[in-house]
Amino acid sequence: MQARPDPTAGRPFAACEEALHEAACAATGLDDFGSDAYRDGLRALLHAWDEEADLAPEGRAAAWELVQTALVARLRSQAGWKRRPECLAAEIRAPLFIAGLPRTGSTALQRLLAKDPALQGLELWLTVAPQPRPPRPEWPRHPEFAALDASLRAEFGDRKGLRAIHEMDAREVDECWRLLHQSFASTTFDCVSRVPSYTRWFLDADLCPAYRRHRDQLRLLGARDPGRRWLCKDASHLFAVDAILALHPDACIVQTHRDPARAIPSVCSLNRVFRLPAARGFDPVEHGAAQLEFWAQGALRSLAARRNADARRFFDVDFRDVEADAFGVVRRLYRHFGLPLSAEAERAMRRHCAENPRGKHGAHAYSAAEFGLDPDRVRERFAAYLAAFPVADPGGA
Repeated sequence: MQARPDPTAGRPFAACEEALHEAACAATGLDDFGSDAYRDGLRALLHAWDEEADLAPEGRAAAWELVQTALVARLRSQAGWKRRPECLAAEIRAPLFIAGLPRTGSTALQRLLAKDPALQGLELWLTVAPQPRPPRPEWPRHPEFAALDASLRAEFGDRKGLRAIHEMDAREVDECWRLLHQSFASTTFDCVSRVPSYTRWFLDADLCPAYRRHRDQLRLLGARDPGRRWLCKDASHLFAVDAILALHPDACIVQTHRDPARAIPSVCSLNRVFRLPAARGFDPVEHGAAQLEFWAQGALRSLAARRNADARRFFDVDFRDVEADAFGVVRRLYRHFGLPLSAEAERAMRRHCAENPRGKHGAHAYSAAEFGLDPDRVRERFAAYLAAFPVADPGGA
């Protein structure tokens, strides 16, 4: 595959801020980005890419594209609200938010719950092309859907084994991070490149503005079906439980849990897959230490937020239970939140379980040692979390 040229032409990313905006306007024919508040996060990210990420030319092209995608989506959201201003008055009732450390079974649970026709989720292609959800048969006719579908097929074809680590499909529900990218407030920027100063900015940021925009994007995407309950999932939500509850006081938060001595090495391995093509060098031990600290911060923030919240708003899920009996987890979840589980939903969920056994796309191989992580030290850093949610597996690393 031919390497992409550096679109910055060697200039610092910080010097390209306006060029990035101009390119997004040229791509869409739109020019309204809304409030400038997002630029604080964008500038923190651009500075970190310049000073800390040590990006190779291919990585610089990928970073440019990441910002472009977010800015184009931001323009399209603004345009969508102008075309459908009435959608902003829609009430979002008792949305389901799946939060938790990465690699804790949250994706499997989300895709299982999404089989309930009473729920609506964020189909991947609509997170990059925000608009009221068109009827599904029309999707292939949308250029944004066709482009993303082709891109994902090519990526999974070129990178064997990627599906075993993290599967993506333009048609299926996916994570919220692309909506949060419009505000440049997301955990994924830390995942795809080395950006410690941006990560400090993210940890200090007020996330309510990003989640207010997230809420309005749900209103836009669900404008044709405003009464259907929303299902959202993202690792960023772990850091934003207080913001979610401030904007959705009736939210139903499902927190997934797994022994961090297993989850942290797994997320290190996942992130390495997406970092290696971008950076000139990669220090796995530094990466392991940074990921351990970052996700420990997220776990502690979720604990702090829960201490001040109504316990009935939360349902906790052990990764081992998802593996052993995913549909049993769903039954308990629905019972906890008083949700109706229709016969149609049950049939669809059971069929999904049968068609998607664990390991369908192969095994994800990794170890703690390759990232300089000692299981006992990982658990020590998560001691407060494990005291609240005793999911450690003393027999495993």
